[in-house]
Amino acid sequence: MKKKLLIVSLIIYIIIIIIATKALLDRNEYGVFATKNNYYICNEKIKEYDGSSLVNFDRNIDYEKLVNEEVYYFDLNNELQNGKLVMFDKEKEIFTIGELNYEKDKLLGIPNKAYQIVGSILNVVTSRAFYLLFVIVPVVGLFIYEIYLFVKYLSHEKENVKEENNDKKAKKKDK
Repeated sequence: MKKKLLIVSLIIYIIIIIIATKALLDRNEYGVFATKNNYYICNEKIKEYDGSSLVNFDRNIDYEKLVNEEVYYFDLNNELQNGKLVMFDKEKEIFTIGELNYEKDKLLGIPNKAYQIVGSILNVVTSRAFYLLFVIVPVVGLFIYEIYLFVKYLSHEKENVKEENNDKKAKKKDK
């Protein structure tokens, strides 16, 4: 029973670590999780949703259709803002909000849907403290344990060599 519980716990641990690593690798410089078709963001500045929600933005949308709509974007300080999209230039890949031009990758668009509480869980799993405690510390612990086993093995081998040498010396004395 204990062995089964240990195996199940280990499998759950590995799945959580894989999810955390994948989420960290998918996060861009703005803190947005970018997949092939969607952007996901956990941010309390999105008025329609609370801070614990994971909000989905469609990545494959025709941004020209969003002109004169309220959209979310990252300003020059990389702060999440919303404003009215004035113009989107597909060729230059820039958009205008107010009188300022921004690069296309700073435009999120209009939120599609939100997943309640998933944002908080994702924020915890992708935090530095979580990764340090659940990935780095166990790996370092296993590394130190392996060094300990190696040193123990070497000391045991050294004792065996001494015993063999003592046995050879005793045999020579007996002759």
